[in-house]
Amino acid sequence: MVRTGSAILAAAALACWFMVSSNAPAADDVKKPPPVSVKPAPAAARPATASAPLAVTAPAPPPAAGIDARTPRLALVIGNAAYAQQPLKNPTRDAREIGARLERAGFKVTTRLDATRQQFLDAIAAFAREAGEKKAVAVFFFAGHGLQLNWRNFLVPVDAKIRGVADIQAQTVDLGALVTALSRARNPLNLIVLDACRDNPFGKDYLTEDKGLTQIDAPPGTLLAYATSPGIVAADGEGDNGLYTENLLREILVPGAKVEDVFKRVRLSVRRTSKGAQVPWESTSLEDDFFFVPPPPEQKSGPEQAQREFEADLAQWLQLRQAGDVAALEAFLRARPSGKFSEFADRRLDELLKAQGERTVRPAGTPQCACAGNPYVEEQAYRVGDRFLYQVRDQLRGSFSSFSDTVTRLEGEDVIFNRGTLVTDRYGNLTRDPDGRKWTPYQFFIPEYKLGKRWQAQFIVTEPSGEDVNVTFNLRAASRERITLPGGTFDTYRIEADGRNLKTGAFVTRIAWVAPETVPGYVALEQRIRLGDQLVQSDRTELQEFRRTGGSTVTPAAVPATTVAPRPVAAPAVAPKPATSPAPAVAPKPAVPTPPPPDTGFWPKAQPPHFSTDHN
Repeated sequence: MVRTGSAILAAAALACWFMVSSNAPAADDVKKPPPVSVKPAPAAARPATASAPLAVTAPAPPPAAGIDARTPRLALVIGNAAYAQQPLKNPTRDAREIGARLERAGFKVTTRLDATRQQFLDAIAAFAREAGEKKAVAVFFFAGHGLQLNWRNFLVPVDAKIRGVADIQAQTVDLGALVTALSRARNPLNLIVLDACRDNPFGKDYLTEDKGLTQIDAPPGTLLAYATSPGIVAADGEGDNGLYTENLLREILVPGAKVEDVFKRVRLSVRRTSKGAQVPWESTSLEDDFFFVPPPPEQKSGPEQAQREFEADLAQWLQLRQAGDVAALEAFLRARPSGKFSEFADRRLDELLKAQGERTVRPAGTPQCACAGNPYVEEQAYRVGDRFLYQVRDQLRGSFSSFSDTVTRLEGEDVIFNRGTLVTDRYGNLTRDPDGRKWTPYQFFIPEYKLGKRWQAQFIVTEPSGEDVNVTFNLRAASRERITLPGGTFDTYRIEADGRNLKTGAFVTRIAWVAPETVPGYVALEQRIRLGDQLVQSDRTELQEFRRTGGSTVTPAAVPATTVAPRPVAAPAVAPKPATSPAPAVAPKPAVPTPPPPDTGFWPKAQPPHFSTDHN
C-alpha cells in the first residue's frame, strides 16, 4: 500500500475528463429512464450547497454483480487461548461470539477452541474440501497467537513448543497453506479474518525478531483482514473481547453493509479507541459485493436515489474539507465508508488527528511493496518548478503529439500549473482547465493506494456556457506492475477505471499507471471511449521526462525539452513518375483529412486544447 499526500496526476495530461458541448449527440442505442423532473440548480450556486439534484438521463455504470444470497455459507472459527506460556484471556470467547454471529447470518459454523496443531490442520482440510464441494462463501476466523518468519505468517496452536527458528514450521500452521487450499477450492468468495498478532507467546524460550504478522496480497476472490497493521502487535482487549473482535461483533450484522464497509468501520473504531496504536489492515481482491446481512428492499437505490445521495454527500464534503471537526468527519466516514468522498475524508481525519497529537503506528516493510520495504512510504510531492513532458499517441489515427506543463504555485489544496491556466487538487484531480471548465471535488486519484482496493468517483463539470455535466467512475488498483517507458522504468500501481458520461451515455475504459514513490503524477495512461457500438477514441500517453525543482531529471530518456508541438505522421514521400508523353503530368490527389472524432463529452480528445503549446 502507498499513502499519497501529493497529486497523482500530472494534471495537464488529462486536460478535461468528461466534457459535453451543448450539441453533443447522445447514444441512440442507450436506453434512458425518464428524466428526473427536477430543475438543475444554477451553476454558480452549486459550489456553496451542491444540494439541487441534476437530471439523470442515463444509468450509472453497474456495480459489482454481488454474491447470490442463495449461495451456501460455511465458516471455520478457531479460538486459541490456553497457551503454556503467555496464555490469552479473550480468544475462546471471541471465537464463540463470532461463530454465533455468523450462524445468525446464515453460515454453517464449525468451531474449534484451544486447537492442537493436528486438530487445526484437520479442521482446515475439511473446511477447504467442503467449500470446494458446495461452492460456498467461506469465512475463516482465528483468534490467538501468530508470528511471522521470512515474510510468511504462522498461526500458533496451543501445543506448540518453539525454542528456535527450526521449530516454527514444524509446530505451527502456515497461513499460506490455508490460502492455497481455499484458492484450489474454486469457491466464489473467501474471507480470512486474523485477530492473531498478539505478543510473543514463547516467553524467554524463543524471542522473535519480528513482531505481529506480515502482509500478504490476497489471491483472487479473497479478502484478508488483519487485526492490526503488518509488523505491529494487537491488543488482547481489556473487556470481554479482543479490541478488534469487539468492534467486528458490533458491525458484522449491520443490514446492507458491504463486507469492505464492515471492515472499514471496524478499522476506524479500533484506531480511535487505541489512539492510533492499533490500525487494522485489509488486503482484498474481491470482484463481487458480499453482505453478511443483505440490504432490505427499500434500501436498494436506483440511479435517481444514487444521484441524490451523491449531491448530499458533495454538499457535506464541501463543508467538512475546510473544517476541523473530527467528530463530524468520523460520522461522515461511518455513514459512507466507501462513499465518493471517503478517501479524502479519511486523509483529512489523518491530518486532524496528527495535529491533535495522535501517533499512528507505521507498519513494518513487506516484500510485496516496491517502496523501499515500507508500505507507508513518503511519496514524491509536487514542488514549484516541477515540469512534466508527455507524448500522446492517437491509436486510431496513428498521430503523435507532445505537451509540457510546469507547476508555478502551490496554494492550500491547489496545485497551479502554467501560471494559473490549469489547476488540480493535491492528488491531481482537476479543478479548472485552460478553457474555463470547473470541477466539483472528486476522488479519481486518491491519497492512499493498496492492491485490490476499489473506490468510486463522481463529479459535476460546469462548462464555460454554464451547462453542467455529470460523470461517474468505478475504479480499482488491479495490480502492481514494473513498466519501462521512454522516461524510465517504474514500479507502478495499475489503476483500472470504467466511467460513463450520464448525459451522452458515452463509456470510457481507462488504465493509469501511477508511481507515487517516484513521480508525482501518472507515468502512463490508456483510454478507449465508446459511443454506442462505435469506438471513437483510443490513445496512450507516456511520460517522456520529469524535471525536479533544482535542475534534477528523474528520467534517463533524452527527450528535447522543447519538443512540445504536435508531431503529425506524414504520408510516404513517393514522387510521381516522370511523364513519358507530351501530356502534362497529373498532380497527386490532395490527402483527404482525417475527420475529427465525434464529440462524446470525454476529454482528453486526440488533441486536447493545451497539448500543442509549452506553457512555461
